[in-house]
Amino acid sequence: MCTNFLLAVPTIPAVQGNPTQFISARCMELTGALATNLYLVPAQQTFPIVANQSQGWIGSYGFVGLGDPQSMGQTPCFVDGINEVGLSCAALWLPGTQYPSSASSNALEFCDIAAWAMSQFATVPDVVAALAGVNVIGPAVGSQSYLPLHFIATDATGASVVIEFVGGAMNVYPPDYADGATGDGVLTNAPTYDWQRTNLSSYVHLSVEGAGTSTSNDSGPPVGSGLLGLPGDIMSASRFVKAATFRQGFGLLPGDGEGWLPTPATAGATDSTQTIVNVALQMVQMIQATPYGTALLKPTTASPSSSHPHLKARAPSVGDWTMWQVARDHTNFVYYYSTAFNSIVQKVDLTTVDFSGGSVAASALKSIQVMPAGSAWYNDASAGFA
Repeated sequence: MCTNFLLAVPTIPAVQGNPTQFISARCMELTGALATNLYLVPAQQTFPIVANQSQGWIGSYGFVGLGDPQSMGQTPCFVDGINEVGLSCAALWLPGTQYPSSASSNALEFCDIAAWAMSQFATVPDVVAALAGVNVIGPAVGSQSYLPLHFIATDATGASVVIEFVGGAMNVYPPDYADGATGDGVLTNAPTYDWQRTNLSSYVHLSVEGAGTSTSNDSGPPVGSGLLGLPGDIMSASRFVKAATFRQGFGLLPGDGEGWLPTPATAGATDSTQTIVNVALQMVQMIQATPYGTALLKPTTASPSSSHPHLKARAPSVGDWTMWQVARDHTNFVYYYSTAFNSIVQKVDLTTVDFSGGSVAASALKSIQVMPAGSAWYNDASAGFA
């Protein structure tokens, strides 16, 4: 299970030509333990990085992408990332996915979709146009290499496209789908995207606006009354509604930031970047709501009977949990991430990364270890009293 969304805020302090700052966020939630590295993929990289059925291409843009180091040498599959001009692509879990099994020409293996998008395109309309010229293929349901994935790409203008595979056919939801519905960047898991958008229409009454605050509202409706009826569970449909609802508040704020940005001096007088990156990382964890050990898997076999008191009862096991979360700054070309057991935010500024050097083998890709985290998980403030 995963959750993705997009936030748009006025750029404070103002930047010429960029009145709006676009920050998207997502988390990765699975069961087990998934080793993850952040890879630097140079411009002019030859794809596929490891030979498969995809028709080859040479990338135009460098990007950073998250992937499993244990499989990178055999089947590279980037599950999240952003390129040097602000276009991101993310792969999320979609049970029930059925890929086309073969292609007569222009084949693109499903595991190459994120790299295909981030290495070649600057805008979502370019991605949408190019999708018409490729034939995505993937393994059959139940096969060893089968991964049920759907994808969302977002660019520096805030435009997004969702890509799914249902019944062996590719379904593309471009920026003009349902009067611009993809513009919120919201994507979770099953059911399919069109079902999620229809279900969302049942919650149009929800509002993040209220009549008062915890200190000003002595009587009348309590704070948050506009959210009465908001789903609170961790199921995919509920997370879709929560993400689409909570992000709406930023669209109601003044375009010049007056009254809310910079934040009050007592809060640090933070600018739009510091504010919204931290809010995005907090929101994605709040919406997903699956810290380690909170979603358990029932035992698959019965516990010992009471007639055998010396046998230890079988306990549930840890199920899905949020392993990492990212925030992507599409305006400033920066990638932020933190992990389940290290909440210190890490930053990669793509404007300072050297994407030159040409194509390299999978084994030669530079990378940063993300999961398990390789840096200290806390900052010791004990000496601050001196």
